[in-house]
Amino acid sequence: MRTTERTSGVVRLRFEGHRDAAGPLTVGQRNIAKWLLDAPHAPAAVLAQSFDVPPGSTVDDVAECFQVLLCRHEGLRSTYRLGDPGSQHVLAAGSLPLLCSDAADLADLVGLLRAAPFDPAAVAPVRFGVTIHNGFVVAAAVAVSHIVADFQALAILAAEFASLIRDPAARVLGAPFVQPLDRATLEQRPARARRMEQALRHWERALRVAPAHPYTGPRSAPSTGSGAYGISSPAAAAALAHIAARTGASRPSIVLAAFCALLSLRTGDTTCRFVTLSANRFESDLLRYVGTLAQATFLSVDAAAPTFDTLVGRCFGAVLQAGLHGTYDVYRQHERSARLAAERGIAPAFEPVFNSIVMDAAPTAGALPDIASAPATETQWVDLPPTDVLLRFDLGSVEDSMVARLWTGDTGRVTPTEAHALLLALERLIVAAAPADLPHSAVAAALALPPLDRPPGWLLVDHCWVDLAEIQALLDTALSPAPSRVFASADGDPLVAYVAVVPGGPTTPEDAHRRCLSALPGRHAAMTPRHYVLCAHPPSDPTTLPAWQSTPVLSSGPGRPSRR
Repeated sequence: MRTTERTSGVVRLRFEGHRDAAGPLTVGQRNIAKWLLDAPHAPAAVLAQSFDVPPGSTVDDVAECFQVLLCRHEGLRSTYRLGDPGSQHVLAAGSLPLLCSDAADLADLVGLLRAAPFDPAAVAPVRFGVTIHNGFVVAAAVAVSHIVADFQALAILAAEFASLIRDPAARVLGAPFVQPLDRATLEQRPARARRMEQALRHWERALRVAPAHPYTGPRSAPSTGSGAYGISSPAAAAALAHIAARTGASRPSIVLAAFCALLSLRTGDTTCRFVTLSANRFESDLLRYVGTLAQATFLSVDAAAPTFDTLVGRCFGAVLQAGLHGTYDVYRQHERSARLAAERGIAPAFEPVFNSIVMDAAPTAGALPDIASAPATETQWVDLPPTDVLLRFDLGSVEDSMVARLWTGDTGRVTPTEAHALLLALERLIVAAAPADLPHSAVAAALALPPLDRPPGWLLVDHCWVDLAEIQALLDTALSPAPSRVFASADGDPLVAYVAVVPGGPTTPEDAHRRCLSALPGRHAAMTPRHYVLCAHPPSDPTTLPAWQSTPVLSSGPGRPSRR
């Protein structure tokens, strides 16, 4: 490790490592690389982490700590070539800038670090910064491309920095760490390849029975914006400490249980199946791994539990099961998912429905916080970039306050008022479960929300709640100019579409299905018809099934690719 070099407004952080080497991307890096190529401007493409800086810390103190982190963790000093297969290149020696700023606060400092886009192939996509006041550092932060680190890796960096800044004697490299290049080599072994193949089969089994969108209800407003209600609840955080002490479960698992209970009550589905994120740190040598491991995986929870504590235990087990199947080749997963979605006639969104960035240790002994004296809960609505996810829950903290947000990509279907009500119901359940375990009836009473009201025209088809009127709107758009009509059932088959063959319209069931699939994304209450009947001409009354059935049929079929 070398000393820092100063220029105006910048300190050069020098680093040295034991190797200059290149190799393939890890499975987790490939996952993020594909996502970055598909959505380079997504809010989480660049992550930021603040660091706790004790009063009186100097720039040299902070710079020395950052240099230790750079030397310890190769992913922080690597460049990355995205794509398939992509590659990573570890730099043995070099420097990165430390921005020294007089930014007004931490948010301004983070904004400066995130301002310019990263080119991960040209330079390590990592930026460090500090805010200086009266000669001392008052704030410190790092911004990284998501290909460098996930949220849990940033939490590891924050914990290591906290140790380094308080104890100069700790500013050494220490024992060797598992590095991303080592991880990539391990993943090439046959045993790992078999495990990843098993994970793909798990994904495929889950996708065959999961609802396209696990929280589908009627539209109550024409708008289709995206936004989120955030909550900061000291009472819920205190209650989580009580429940964790009683059950021995992690606090994120308890929040997940409350979320599943809420989802089950509102949708009427006793089994909650949805996409979550797994950071895959189940192996002991990955506990201090600084890299990106997070991948989407399906979670399945039987929410019809006799008590809340039982549901907490089920959620803990479900998270472990999902994590065991959370490492796979994202390109093969994408290919299989596209085939299965086309087969089922759905357009699922694979962003997580539940996402926790909390790293929670086992409950510690000691006095439990007083829930009754907790400060008031705060909530706030914010507009967000568009997303196809109908409902998503993000858990950010469970320490002094439960900090979370519930957001939607369709504010006409999940209105801000409803999102707010769902968050408060979640808080009520967690607080109610603090003194003692709750039977199932008390869980429903604490949530105090009715099931979603689905009027006539709503159908449960292939595990998905759909609205016949919205499927008709899909056909009107996708099959135009051909007259068409979808019926709930015909001759014992569900969701049968009759289509008149006209110039410019579909000519085969396969053509009709392709057009419907293309127009389906973003239509949360629709799926493609299960069967297509192409007729020689439209009937005189296209609104009735007998009229269509009396019309000459040219061809019919599901329009799907055959199942393999």
